[in-house]
Amino acid sequence: MNYSEPWKLLVVANLAASFSNAGAAWLAQLNWQLWRYVGNEQFEAYHIAWWHGIWWAIFPVAGLAIIGVCLQLKWRPLNVPSMALWLALILQILIYAGTTLWWGPGQARLTMIHLADGTLNPDYLVLTNTNWIRTILFTFSGLLQGWISIKSLR
Repeated sequence: MNYSEPWKLLVVANLAASFSNAGAAWLAQLNWQLWRYVGNEQFEAYHIAWWHGIWWAIFPVAGLAIIGVCLQLKWRPLNVPSMALWLALILQILIYAGTTLWWGPGQARLTMIHLADGTLNPDYLVLTNTNWIRTILFTFSGLLQGWISIKSLR
């Protein structure tokens, strides 16, 4: 495969970033389900350590993905309708707007998982139940970038 045209390298980089993001979203969703097994006394320390531990795995790739999608609009891959590229950008905007406005703040507010009566914190349940939306958006974004890659690199 000849990578002399910039869009070809961009498509491959975006494919890697989008699948990495989808995998991270699934891992986070499954990991959040495990928080119910962390005691309230340890949860705050655990949560802070977890949050700081994921920064380098999440943020650089997320930045690459959104920048890459924007660049695909400039260096349009061959055989890919512009509508698919705009959809890829809209998905990125939805994902990061939702993360900034809903899932991030919701996660930051969590200080305990269990209430005094032993039941699960309703805020935790809302967060984990709605995070499926983000996980699906990341998955669809990865599948769309896979389709873009197959369509353009044939």
